[in-house]
Amino acid sequence: MEYECGPLLLYSQDKIRMMDFLSDVFEFDVDCVSDSVQRGPLFLKLFELGTDNINIQGNNNNAVVFSFKVKSELELKEIISKYNFFLYRKSNSHNIAEKIELLQTETKKVLTISDIDQRLWRFEFEPRADL
Repeated sequence: MEYECGPLLLYSQDKIRMMDFLSDVFEFDVDCVSDSVQRGPLFLKLFELGTDNINIQGNNNNAVVFSFKVKSELELKEIISKYNFFLYRKSNSHNIAEKIELLQTETKKVLTISDIDQRLWRFEFEPRADL
């Protein structure tokens, strides 16, 4: 069997602001006509939740975590910088400290940030042992 994965559906309270988040922080290409964003093989189609169907997603945003591996510590720092800039420009007095978490062990660093719907995005950097 051969099949191609279609877009992942991403529900949001504010799809325009979510597209801004994905574009500003992760450099996704935005297609406002189809309400979709893409970067490499990751293709997301955004749907806005109205007040009538807010329970479709409910408070289960932590049920889905986007997880990525990055190639360098510099990439983690870039994500933090872009994320902080996004919050500075777009947020309305949200506490930044509650949205970023950087865990560090001897073997890896894990950055976790929240999007505008409190969905988690996780980035892991694990230095190669042979370097």
